[in-house]
This record gives sequence, C-alpha cells and structure tokens, in this order.
Amino acid sequence: MSKFKYKVIDYVNIEHHSNLDVENFLNNLGLDCYELVEVLDMGENNTNKEGKSSRYRYVFKKKL
Repeated sequence: MSKFKYKVIDYVNIEHHSNLDVENFLNNLGLDCYELVEVLDMGENNTNKEGKSSRYRYVFKKKL
C-alpha cells in the first residue's frame, strides 16, 4: 500500500506578489519531490481561512 503526504497551498492573489516569487516557491516544492495534482480557481472574490484574498489553491502530493 502506498502512502502519500498532501500539501494544500492557498496563494493570495498573484497581483500581490511577484510572479517570479510564486514560480520559485512552487518549483521548490517540486524539487522537494512534491507533484502538482490540481490547481483550483477559487474565483476572484474568495478568501482563505486567514481572511486573506486568495484566487488559486494548489494541491500537491508526495509519495512517502
């Protein structure tokens, strides 16, 4: 039986960040053996659990 570790990232709207910073952050997860499983578009007016505006939710998994 395979076991997986999942990581869910809510990134605040990309307009608030340098695209290069976001790209580097996501690439570093790939270097840490995480595989991008899904990118969910949460809509323009979505907020995450911290109350911050978040547009995209990234779902990663890593085989243990």
